[in-house]
Amino acid sequence: MNTAEDGTGPAVSVTYEDGYVTVGDVKLHYVDYGGAGEPVVALHGLVQNAHAFDGIAPVLVPHKRLIALDLRGRGGSDWGPPQNYKWQYYLSDLRGFLGELDLSRIALIGTSMGGTLALLYAMAHPGQVTRLVMNDSSLNVNRDGMVRVALRVGRMPTIFLSLSHATAWFLEERDGLDSLDEDKQQAWVSHYLIPAETGGWRVNCDPVIIRNAALIPPDIGPRLPWSHQWTVWEQVKRLDMPVLILRGARSDVVPRLSARRMAEVLPTCRWAEVPGAGHAPTLYEPEARTALRDFFALPGGTGALSGKHPREGRRRTHEHRAGDVDR
Repeated sequence: MNTAEDGTGPAVSVTYEDGYVTVGDVKLHYVDYGGAGEPVVALHGLVQNAHAFDGIAPVLVPHKRLIALDLRGRGGSDWGPPQNYKWQYYLSDLRGFLGELDLSRIALIGTSMGGTLALLYAMAHPGQVTRLVMNDSSLNVNRDGMVRVALRVGRMPTIFLSLSHATAWFLEERDGLDSLDEDKQQAWVSHYLIPAETGGWRVNCDPVIIRNAALIPPDIGPRLPWSHQWTVWEQVKRLDMPVLILRGARSDVVPRLSARRMAEVLPTCRWAEVPGAGHAPTLYEPEARTALRDFFALPGGTGALSGKHPREGRRRTHEHRAGDVDR
């Protein structure tokens, strides 16, 4: 049994257990935060790991059972081979992981790449997914924003000299991180890192993933599964589970118009903006936590998302604000 701070100081902490399963020839690590309710499986972003969700464990547990998976090449899961860092393998890993844990009905929450993976899984297995949360992820993403995010990952330092060094780098690169207090900043930044063998700290993933992020192919838009193809939208329209899109108000990856369109084509979809956040909200933001409490009908919510048609919520809570991205 381990303990994870939630980033708000010493008053609140959560316990978790590390677990491992083998899917095919890949050993996958996961973090089980406990809880006795509806299973919620969390999927992280490109170079994150399962501990990206330490901050929302106190929100969901014990009302829900929160389990966060390290995708292959990240955290405690096996690395490589590099050519298998592709959607088909991530989907196969997720399917096998859920089978090993005997989880037949689950909610999915994913950040960025993890949000797209969650959506793809829900499209392939709609009867298995009870709810879907996409954290700054959607269809019709902005290609230029995607490129900027990939290039940002590609220029991450190989070694951070200290947590303070890493925090300073992220503050320079991430919109909205400066809106969090110092404890939350360091809690969020530290989840990326493990001690490097040569001293200092490195990102807890296969370095190949970081190097590849800098190699932006010219066809990044057309070949990605969140492209603008109408056939994808037709598949998404068939989803009937509750969906929540969390969008950073300053995100240049998920345009506001894309979040609106998702809410328009999916009667069960709601969306909420996290003020000041870029791509993607850390989930330490009070607004993000409140939206999750509302979506999962947990204590401490406002009820703002419960039973509200997305058009009603859009009129009242999503007016255009100066400095927001609205493409």
